[in-house]
Amino acid sequence: MKIARIFVGDANNQKGKFNNVIERIKHLNIIDEFKSDNYLIQYRYSTSFKLLKPIKNKITNTKYTDIDNVKLTNIFVKISLLDYLMVHVFKLKALECNKSLNNFIPLFENYDIITTHDLPSSFLAFKINKRYNIPFTITWHGSDINKYPFRSKKTYSLIRLLLNNSFHNFFVSKALQSASELICNSKNKSVLYSGPADRFYKKNDCDIQKLKIKFGVKTDKVVGFIGNLEPIKNVLSLPKIFEIIQKNSISQVSFLIIGDGKLEKHLKKNVDILNIQNVFFMGKLFPEVIPNYLNIFDILILPSINEGMPRVILEAQACGVQTLASNVGGISEVISEEYIFPLNQDFESNIANKAIDLLKKNHTKVQLDEKFSWKNTISNETKIYKLATKY
Repeated sequence: MKIARIFVGDANNQKGKFNNVIERIKHLNIIDEFKSDNYLIQYRYSTSFKLLKPIKNKITNTKYTDIDNVKLTNIFVKISLLDYLMVHVFKLKALECNKSLNNFIPLFENYDIITTHDLPSSFLAFKINKRYNIPFTITWHGSDINKYPFRSKKTYSLIRLLLNNSFHNFFVSKALQSASELICNSKNKSVLYSGPADRFYKKNDCDIQKLKIKFGVKTDKVVGFIGNLEPIKNVLSLPKIFEIIQKNSISQVSFLIIGDGKLEKHLKKNVDILNIQNVFFMGKLFPEVIPNYLNIFDILILPSINEGMPRVILEAQACGVQTLASNVGGISEVISEEYIFPLNQDFESNIANKAIDLLKKNHTKVQLDEKFSWKNTISNETKIYKLATKY
């Protein structure tokens, strides 16, 4: 079976969805029949665009990108300032790059199936299907269902078109599949859970103590956050949560914040105003070092306003770390009721008080549920591929 996997990403900014796709590829490649050719759509921004909206990461001009022994063929798509304005300001287009994607359709003429992970790659797959009648599947990860359909009528119509025309739609959580019903009520849908990378596992107590020394953490307890420092992650609730824990915990606690984003300066200012001690801003870290940091956590805080299926919770559980989180998206499918909290006026105090209670009790370490195993993921995914291609 000849499979092409296409997705948008930045090799210099590897985060949740990007890392999930790489892990999917690695686990599928174990089975010879389902090895795929993998294409990474990367944006090249015009000079006028970069003057208005500075771009941090530089895109390389190489034909291929190698991530953790996964070979990706680069597809470079140019985005102009007008393209951006037409989508995000004037709402007259659904995608910045819809016309330029046409140039790449012939690359996929000889594949049996296309599988995608975002709107640009899925629209490209739709065009490939119309020209060559090649079936395609889409994995929907979160914002593509929870947020983007309501950005404009054009985007809503595009997502509805893709949902209806794909051979099958995978959703990373039951909540996300349920949300998709508001856009399109069709039968070509299922939930496809996945697991964390194999590098996430619980280390022994001796190794954990060594890591604490290495990272300069001198307290007995550690509470942390991992993610983008953006409004959707509700990170400005963290200082208040940390303050309540600091004032009421019987142990000395360190607070680690891992990630970057536009709210970083605001977050640091609020931490200073509340005079919270032992706060470490670690910035954005490479994926391969995250397991070491998670292993020194006692509690992970995830206060998001919206989520699909946050991989960081799966990674935390694989490392034996309890998560306290907002009750949004697929979070309730991973952790039990007593550890999730509604986003109301008492959210910060409720989540902080639960953290204090857990820190006092030296709570039992958690384990990752078997339903999030890669064995199940690959079995369910390959069944659909066989149906689509009649292999």
